[in-house]
Amino acid sequence: MTPEDRAWEVVRRAYEERIPTPRRTTPSNRLLLAGVAAAVLAGAVLSPPGRAVLGDLRESVGVEHAAPALFSLPAPGRLLVVAREGGGVWVVNGDGSKRRLGDYEDARWSPYGRYVVASGRNALVALEPDGTERWSLARPGVSHPHWGGSRTDTRVAYCTATGLRVVAGDGTGDRLVSRRACESEWRPGPDHVLAYVVGDTVVVADVDTRRVVWRSAGGGDLAWSRFGERLAVATPSAVRILDGAGRRMRTLRFRKTVEQIAFAPGSKDLAVHLRAENAARTASEIRLVAGDGSGSRRLFAATGAFRDLVWSPNGQWLLVDWPSASQWLFVPLAGRVRAVTNLGRQFPRPDDAYPSFLLAGRWCCAP
Repeated sequence: MTPEDRAWEVVRRAYEERIPTPRRTTPSNRLLLAGVAAAVLAGAVLSPPGRAVLGDLRESVGVEHAAPALFSLPAPGRLLVVAREGGGVWVVNGDGSKRRLGDYEDARWSPYGRYVVASGRNALVALEPDGTERWSLARPGVSHPHWGGSRTDTRVAYCTATGLRVVAGDGTGDRLVSRRACESEWRPGPDHVLAYVVGDTVVVADVDTRRVVWRSAGGGDLAWSRFGERLAVATPSAVRILDGAGRRMRTLRFRKTVEQIAFAPGSKDLAVHLRAENAARTASEIRLVAGDGSGSRRLFAATGAFRDLVWSPNGQWLLVDWPSASQWLFVPLAGRVRAVTNLGRQFPRPDDAYPSFLLAGRWCCAP
């Protein structure tokens, strides 16, 4: 389908949604519908404001000249791709080669990318990057596995039906951390310090000593900077930046809804995924907030919804899932955006629908 065909289809659907469909359609009704739709499309093509409208329609269906497959990654490292609803977990190498690890619902890298921890409905599994199983642990309702620690001394945090749990990287010492928490973020570094939210409070605790390091009022989505010197806490309208001791440094407020946050590797700069919606359309934007407080700049914006994003290990690229356009975007800090399409064929679901991808935190170091 050409861009013009897609534009016509969008106009036709918009007209049908705006005008109630009569019970009986007469020939004159059909002529009126065709005439109005043609006039709308002609206005979009011919008038200067209309050209902007058509441009928006084209933006909503993706970046032109997108690559037909993921031939390679634009930065060093390996990518874990979680294609939900039955698509499974995949490892993608820098040259575009990939391996399916299995029918898991989620997965994350261990520190330095040596292993993968994956979750099924009732199991936590540690794997080699080639899919070889190291150990497994049966637990009810496993989700959100997340691996932290040093190269040789690691811990895995994960959710179950009973709450937030932690197990050693060799599968031993499994125990409950909190019955009221679920998702969590390990503070980078060799110590096993975990941040999680209980009610409306951020709790940062040493899971080995079971000591609470600090608490901060106000919950939200969490993201640590590379060396653990800052913790960002995101709510739909703002992002609080805390220092390593839990003291508030500043609050970033946005008119659009905050969907996701991610610190750039090795930097205090923060990527913020924003969304604005009204009856007419959805608009999404990625902004980069300078860590020194000097301001922010737009990296990419488009109509439609973005879903998930992840930094490249060198901090020079952001991979953004754009399901409205059925594309992935590789957005550089400077330069031209690269787009990839046909993702549903490369990471297929049993029903052939576009996968719901999980990417955040899953682009890891080179082997």
